[in-house]
Amino acid sequence: RKLALRELLNVRPSAAMDLWEALWSSGPRDEILAHLKDHSLQALGYQDYSARLATRFPDVLPPSVVLVAATAHYSWEKIVRALGIGSNQLLFIPVDDRFRMDPDALWETIQHLTARNVPILGCIAVCGTTEESAVDRLDQVLEVRERAWNELGVAFHLHADACYGGYAASVIRAPGGGLRSAEEIRASTDAVPDADGSRWPSEAWVRAMAALEGTDSVTIDPHKLGYIPYPAGAIVFRDRRSRELVAVDPPYLTPTQGLHSAEDLFLGRFVFEGSKPGAAAAAVWLSHKVLPLDATGYGLLIERTAAGARRLHASLREASTAPATEPFRLVLLPEPDLNIVCFVVTHADFRELAQVNALNEGIYARMSLSEPGATPQYILTRTRFQTPMYDGAIEPILEALGVGSQQAWKAGGAAGLVVLRATVMDPFMAEDTGPDHVGGFTRALLEEAEAALATMAAAPGRDDG
Repeated sequence: RKLALRELLNVRPSAAMDLWEALWSSGPRDEILAHLKDHSLQALGYQDYSARLATRFPDVLPPSVVLVAATAHYSWEKIVRALGIGSNQLLFIPVDDRFRMDPDALWETIQHLTARNVPILGCIAVCGTTEESAVDRLDQVLEVRERAWNELGVAFHLHADACYGGYAASVIRAPGGGLRSAEEIRASTDAVPDADGSRWPSEAWVRAMAALEGTDSVTIDPHKLGYIPYPAGAIVFRDRRSRELVAVDPPYLTPTQGLHSAEDLFLGRFVFEGSKPGAAAAAVWLSHKVLPLDATGYGLLIERTAAGARRLHASLREASTAPATEPFRLVLLPEPDLNIVCFVVTHADFRELAQVNALNEGIYARMSLSEPGATPQYILTRTRFQTPMYDGAIEPILEALGVGSQQAWKAGGAAGLVVLRATVMDPFMAEDTGPDHVGGFTRALLEEAEAALATMAAAPGRDDG
């Protein structure tokens, strides 16, 4: 039957690829290529393609959108700009107080868009945010997508941005290829308990990591939790035929034996660079040989860094109420899903958010490589929690700091809330043996807080308590 435009834009990804493959069996290759050149989005571009849709279909729809977790990497804005989609079409889905995409908010957004006939190009969930190492509940996001199809007839591509946390999937992978249970992982990791008495990883974390296999595509960066130098990177498609949608065939390597012939293994058909050096790929291959992608290799390494992060979090939590910490106070974000510990340092006399931000900027300046020649004993990074991305997570942090309302934070705009970040890459920080870097970090942090406060007090025209 003849489909309406809305129905055509909501064909499920696997069905769309079935149609694509059937197309190549419908006639001579040269004729099919000629038709694609005359009618496909890849050949026509957005402007001409949209104009043709407007003349072909009476029910022209609003511009399509891309849904993304509010904590997603800034590169997603670059991507939609580069593709011509436009950054205004990137819709941020609120996160919960653990910095994970809120599945209920995702469902509400899909309902709202469907009521307005707005097509959804895709949804990006995050497996390990760059700021907090939070892992979205991918299993619940998949459930929302299935519900959208069953109840609303809405289909879209689901991508997992696992650039940071993708290697953590090796934690749940047994050497034989099966899945490990949360109980089994907890027994081998033996991480210190969280504030509520639970231990890493939770059942929910394991389900989220296992749900990676249900997404349509995954990106991963070996230079992060893979501990491999730049510039290796990968995108993995659930349906390998998806690569053909962006393939460009050079005349000297035109496939002659169908979609899955030996020639289609030429990587240059699918990537911007064309020919690529092999050293980065060789580095990844060698690392995977040394550290297998299971619980005996990368899984063990990442388990230990996660346990080290929990040990650091527990130490900072204990220090936050210790008399020796006064007049400073540490406000910690929730325990991380992976290995990034986030916190804010404040002072007993501070009542304004600007004071807290100035203190933490000062600490960051002293514990980072931001100044030429700096050699800090411990290195921190910092980020800013800004509106609207962190609207769903900021209130308990502001309450703990005692420095104003969410409305005041929003009014601050780009200033946001300065948050310090400690990334635990050393697997030995989980152990009690060897140098006490957990205690050393805490002592160094308080020393630099004293120095930063003194600098604030000495600044002309400043009275920050």
